[in-house]
Amino acid sequence: MIIDIGSGPNPRVFADIRMDLHKWPHVNLQHDLLNVPYPIESNVADKIFLGDVIEHINKFKMPEVLKEIYRITKPGGVLDVTCPDIRWLAERIVNDDWNEKANVPWLHFFPDEPFENAMLCMFGGWVNPKEHHIPGMGHVNGFDEKKLGRVLREAGYSKVERVPDERNPEPARGVVLRMLAVK
Repeated sequence: MIIDIGSGPNPRVFADIRMDLHKWPHVNLQHDLLNVPYPIESNVADKIFLGDVIEHINKFKMPEVLKEIYRITKPGGVLDVTCPDIRWLAERIVNDDWNEKANVPWLHFFPDEPFENAMLCMFGGWVNPKEHHIPGMGHVNGFDEKKLGRVLREAGYSKVERVPDERNPEPARGVVLRMLAVK
């Protein structure tokens, strides 16, 4: 079984369960991921996607949410997590090289404003007035490889590794932190 948690308006349509707080098209389980337990049996998911979601979970609720996701992951199952890499974003600000390193259109929402573009990635949802008031929007947490690896291991996952996110070319590939965690 494949589960897409926080599937949003662009879910992985191949997933058996596409869970989201909002009733977007293709969502077949409307449920707030902060409300545990989930209406899903234990040890059933071969793969769980948590794509661009974990940064929307505050640090106080995150351990409970990750333990719940661990509960529904089958032994040997994989959790695939993506989120902005705060370290990569901070390096772009400090090195003042956004325009060179952020070489994809979606990272240039504000023309000729590298700092504002970095802020949009860091604090997504809070700088966009159309998204600001939607429940669950806005980044309230940040991760680099070390922190995300630690919280996944604390949730119970044994093998945790960073893998490349292939959605963006180099050097912008680094803006997305993607980690796989095996139960």
